[in-house]
Amino acid sequence: MKFKLFVIVSLLLLALTACGSAAGSAPEALPTVALEGGSSSPAAGSATRGVTASGVVMPAQEAKMAFALGGIVETVNVKVGDSVRAGDLLVELDNTSIKLELAQAERNLREMTSPAAVAAASQVVANARKELEDAQKKAESLGYRRASDTVIDNTQAEIDLAKQALARASDAYRLVQRLPDGDQKKAAALLAMTNAQLRLNSLIAKYNYLTGTPTDTDAALIQARLETAQAGFQEAQWYLSALNGESVPAEATGAKLAALQSTRDAIAAIQQRLDATRLLAPIEGTVTRVAVTVGEYAVPAQALVFISDVEHLQVETTDLSERDVVKVEVGQSASVFVEALNETITGKVILISPVSSTLGGDVVYKTTIELDRPFPAGLRAGMTVDVTFGE
Repeated sequence: MKFKLFVIVSLLLLALTACGSAAGSAPEALPTVALEGGSSSPAAGSATRGVTASGVVMPAQEAKMAFALGGIVETVNVKVGDSVRAGDLLVELDNTSIKLELAQAERNLREMTSPAAVAAASQVVANARKELEDAQKKAESLGYRRASDTVIDNTQAEIDLAKQALARASDAYRLVQRLPDGDQKKAAALLAMTNAQLRLNSLIAKYNYLTGTPTDTDAALIQARLETAQAGFQEAQWYLSALNGESVPAEATGAKLAALQSTRDAIAAIQQRLDATRLLAPIEGTVTRVAVTVGEYAVPAQALVFISDVEHLQVETTDLSERDVVKVEVGQSASVFVEALNETITGKVILISPVSSTLGGDVVYKTTIELDRPFPAGLRAGMTVDVTFGE
C-alpha cells in the first residue's frame, strides 16, 4: 500500500510540473510531504512551560486558643470580626479565690520587705561584722603569746613581791612554830604563810598561761567561732541583698532568706495559676470564631477562640508533585492566578515542606508563597489559586 501511494503521488507531481512548464510560468517550490512514520522537530527558541500547581490563599498566622485547665467562663471580651492585638484579654475564667490567695501572699512579701525589715537586717549585718572582726583577731593570735610583754612583766613583778611576802611569812611562822597547837600567834602565822603561798602559786599559773601558746582545744574553739562568725555574716549579707532586690548566688543559705524566697516563689506560682485562667491573644489579627459564652464550663484543651492574621496573606500549594518539587527553590518567583478575582499576583517561594503528604495516592509537597503587595481588592483567605513557578 505504501508503494502504491508513493507511485500515485509521484505521478501527480510530474503532471503538475508538466502543466506549469507548458504555461511558461516560473518553477515553484514543492511542498514537503511527511511520510508515515516520520517526525518533525520543535521550532527553535520555543519556551518551556513552568511548573504549575493548585493552591489556597491562607493567613500568614493563625491561632486557636484554649485553656489548659477547666473552669466557669466569667467574661468573653471579643466577638467574630473583632480586631485584636497581641496580649489582648479574650476570655477569662472565674478566678476570685486565686486573686484572694495572691493578695495575701503579696501582703506577706510587703511585710517581709518593709523599710523596718530592711533596717533590722542592716543592724544584723553590722553586728555580724563586729563578731567576725573579733573572731578574726582571736584567730590571728593563735601563733602568739596570750598577753603583751607589759602584762607579762607586770605579772612577773607581782610574783617577785609574792615571793618576798612568802619569805617574810615563813620567817614569822618559824618563830612561833614551837608553840603548842591552838596558840593564837601560831595559828595567825600559819594562816599568813599559807595565803602567801597560794598567792604565789596563782601568780605563777597566770604567768605560765600568759607566756604560753593556746592548746589544741583552745585553737579548735577559736577556729569554730571564726567559721560561725563568717557564716553568720555571709547569711546576713545575702538576706539584706535579697530584701533590697539584689541578686544572690544559687548556693545562698539562711533561714530568713529561705522564707523570703519561698514567699516569692509562692507568688510566682499563684500568678501562673491566675494567668492560666486568662486567654490572651498571641498574635495581632481578626477573630474568626468564638466557641464559648459566659457561664459555660470551659473544657481543658478545647479551642474556644480562633484568630487569623488576614492582613498578611500567603499561598500554600495543595498538589505540587514529587516530580515537580525538585524544580522549585526557596526564593524562586511565582505567579498566582486568583480564580475568583480573575487576577494574577506575583510572589516568591519562602518555604518548601521537608516532608511529603499524599493526595489521591500521589506524593505531594506543600510549598508556601509570599504574595507581593498591594493585594487586589477582595482577596480573602480560602480562595483557590493556580500557581506557576518561574524558571
